[in-house]
Amino acid sequence: MTRRQLKEPSLGHDCCNEVTAATGADEGYALPLGVTVRSAIDSLDADCRLRLFVFDGGLSPESRDRLEQSWQDPRVRLEWIEPDIGAVEHLPVSDHISPACYLRLMLPELLPSDVGKLVYFDADMLVLRSLADLYAEPLGDYLTLAVQEMTAPWFDADVAAAGKPLLRRLTAARPIANYRELGLRPESKYFNSGLMVLDAQRWRQEDIGGEVFDCLEANREHVLWWDQYALNVRLADQWRPLDPRWNQAAGVHLLSSWRESPLDKHAYQQLLQDPWIVHFCSPAKPWRYYCDHPHRDDFYRVMQRTEWRDWRPDKPTDLGLSYEFYRQKLKRAFRTARAAAAEPFRRAA
Repeated sequence: MTRRQLKEPSLGHDCCNEVTAATGADEGYALPLGVTVRSAIDSLDADCRLRLFVFDGGLSPESRDRLEQSWQDPRVRLEWIEPDIGAVEHLPVSDHISPACYLRLMLPELLPSDVGKLVYFDADMLVLRSLADLYAEPLGDYLTLAVQEMTAPWFDADVAAAGKPLLRRLTAARPIANYRELGLRPESKYFNSGLMVLDAQRWRQEDIGGEVFDCLEANREHVLWWDQYALNVRLADQWRPLDPRWNQAAGVHLLSSWRESPLDKHAYQQLLQDPWIVHFCSPAKPWRYYCDHPHRDDFYRVMQRTEWRDWRPDKPTDLGLSYEFYRQKLKRAFRTARAAAAEPFRRAA
């Protein structure tokens, strides 16, 4: 495992602060990784440095060159991390997920020992607010800061939110299916691991990564959403929820009102209207031909500032993909119809 450091940035003035952050991807996510980091740089405060660690989960030399060219900025200090992908290839994956998703668990161990606090973000995001504001969030005695999942908010929603309307829209009512056997509380909040602020020093001291890997091996038949399952098991009640705007997951756009979310009306509207980080955490990715995500155009706007500025997705010829697109369109049409029918009752309420 090696780390290659690029040249130090040269600033003509003293910087008020420096954010330490990490992300990474494999070759399949090179383009979105380029856009994600470019958006973080563009949103950074003018007088703030970014110390960025990027793990290479199988990028081609050409893609690494394009990424470096896409991120040119005197405020950015970039270091490549080259982990052993073979150490995670045996772990379960599915759909659009590759073994590279597990590499973030190894980051605290791979980073220099002077890294104490760290912002981690996935490669399928759009950063719309300065990471300096996120980095300033106090960790206190918590191991991690993260955002509660909107459509899988608790270990057991049937217990934590019995009788509430949001139960109709959950993607998983029990994302930790065996929480009772593990001695965990049903009311424990469940977080999305695509955006985390970590106490990297304590992660190293307490071997959090090692324990998470052990959890994955011991509970393979219960694992849902890959490393996120084990992170929530190991960090149960040891993390603090962030403002949900720091990680607007795609699931929020499937809800017809705030009543179907774990948020109050004001927080729900803020999340919809003013996200600080948009997370394209569903199969409907903006770099795919069939995608009508509300922030798709924002993604392409940032892409114009990368070495992929002229790239556009090809229209798929696979009939299965076309069928899936129209199936999703039909589902959205039904949701719209249901919402319209229920609107008079909402106003009355």
